[in-house]
Amino acid sequence: MVLLYFSIVRERLGKAQEEVEFSGSVKQLRRFLKDKYPELQSLWDVVRFAVNEEYVSEDFELFGKERVAIIPPVSGG
Repeated sequence: MVLLYFSIVRERLGKAQEEVEFSGSVKQLRRFLKDKYPELQSLWDVVRFAVNEEYVSEDFELFGKERVAIIPPVSGG
């Protein structure tokens, strides 16, 4: 699976994307990311996930071949 990072997540990780071995729900992916990058703990609680450019729910099942965008909330100004 390819994870695509945006905004502050991209800045904090220092990369725009990475490939990981994962299958399970979006909720489980959130936990996986919390374990992998604990320094971003508070960000993982507020990011949204999009698969194939469409936002998905926490119970959406991932099978490992998707491109998953991880999008933090944005503020305007």
